[in-house]
Amino acid sequence: MIVFTVDLKNQPGELAHLCEALAQRGVNVILAGHSAGDHGLVSLTGSDEAAARTALNEASVSFTEHPALQVKMADRPGEIARVARMLSDAHVNIESFLPTSICGGEATAAICVDKMDDARRVLGDSVL
Repeated sequence: MIVFTVDLKNQPGELAHLCEALAQRGVNVILAGHSAGDHGLVSLTGSDEAAARTALNEASVSFTEHPALQVKMADRPGEIARVARMLSDAHVNIESFLPTSICGGEATAAICVDKMDDARRVLGDSVL
């Protein structure tokens, strides 16, 4: 799984431009974003990573790609804390955490880390 991080100007129309470019390529996305001053960051996963990459290039936006683990957990208070603590105790840094679904008492997230193999080992069967 790839998480794309897109740097946008913090102004009207930027998110619309980004999402229209992805939609034109038939890419369904899950995204989260925030702004800081005159810039905004959007993290997203796409239903078709190659098409998403093409759309981002065609839209002339600045972006980076990060490999991610898809992790399942219970949908209850403390689960993100539990996963974060497990990774922290293994000296694995979380670089991005993007919820991807919440359904039927279960949640999944795309998690980008600095030590993928260690994260896989620590999280075990929680990694999809």
